[in-house]
Amino acid sequence: MCKNRIYLSQIDLTLSQDTYDGLLQIISAQNRERCTRFRLKKDALCTLYGELMLRNVLIQRFSLKNEDIEILRRDDGKPYVKGLPIHFNISHSGEFVVCAVSEQEVGIDIERIKEVDLNIARRFFCKSEYEDLLAQIADKQLDYFFSIWTLKESYMKWLGSGMEIPLDSFCFKASDSSICLTDINRGVKPFFKQISFEGYRISICSTIENFSTEIEKVSVDEMKFGY
Repeated sequence: MCKNRIYLSQIDLTLSQDTYDGLLQIISAQNRERCTRFRLKKDALCTLYGELMLRNVLIQRFSLKNEDIEILRRDDGKPYVKGLPIHFNISHSGEFVVCAVSEQEVGIDIERIKEVDLNIARRFFCKSEYEDLLAQIADKQLDYFFSIWTLKESYMKWLGSGMEIPLDSFCFKASDSSICLTDINRGVKPFFKQISFEGYRISICSTIENFSTEIEKVSVDEMKFGY
């Protein structure tokens, strides 16, 4: 199994209540309780699928039993797996949930490409990003917006600082051949990869230059281990 990999699952909104209740027993008590607080079933399923995918990877890669997997949180809130030399990050949008697993810190973001008010970029992007967006031909602006947005999200998740970092405090310039980050406040130089997938944009941030962009699809049936 590749040590640095992206996993993806498509949520099933028709999942029966019995199956849903059974799958909830597989995940951590913290996320199980979190699922019960969501107003929308879709949000609960995204949280459920994210942890199930991670546990499936850990069971396959390390020959663990599910009950031996303990997911904790660092002081900055970023989750980690106790006692294992592995890093992960989870994101969801629309009907898909993705999980990046790596030997080193990793951040991932997925967004469904849909119509948005591009003035959002004026508010949240740095000046050069907004200017680059406006410089795109009209039918490419939406795609460029989500390219920059997912890069920013993946970078912040890699840093582990969440939304505490202003989105306009660092800048990206992206093209088909390169992705450049300027961040004078932190002085780090991670690598970035992007994937277009069925109307979605996925960005990965990692210290590993050759992070695989191959996506391994995982069905809910594959995640019914121990149930």
